[in-house]
Amino acid sequence: MSSLVAEAYLAPAAGEADIISCATPATGPVIKGDWREPGSHLDLVGSFRPTMREADDQCVCRGTIFIDTPQAPHESGDLTQPIGAGLLTPDDIAGTLPDLCAGTIPGRRTQEGITVFNAVGSALTDLTATSAVHRSPGPSPRAHTCQEPT
Repeated sequence: MSSLVAEAYLAPAAGEADIISCATPATGPVIKGDWREPGSHLDLVGSFRPTMREADDQCVCRGTIFIDTPQAPHESGDLTQPIGAGLLTPDDIAGTLPDLCAGTIPGRRTQEGITVFNAVGSALTDLTATSAVHRSPGPSPRAHTCQEPT
């Protein structure tokens, strides 16, 4: 599938989604910040090396950023690249998933707030996510799956 065809389907779906989850081996942005709506959440779990990237700078810089481990700003291209460009600092990161789950830091502060979760990988994060999905009542009625047109 060409990137133009993918974008034609991905952009509208991303604009309608409450939650966008990326788990790709991409080395360039797949999700663009101008596609995101207020109140949306973006998971970036495929970018675990500085050369990997799933979201553009606007995606990351527009949101409140949470990470799985303190290593994420040093390992994920979705963070290392905007930090290297001076668009983001490690102090812009709101906190870690363990802190968020423990309630020691606040999550989304307003209904319109945009949040970003960036994971470089840890067994604890995988267990937490699996547990949450296992307890979930099912998919959101607004869930989208992007597939290549036939």
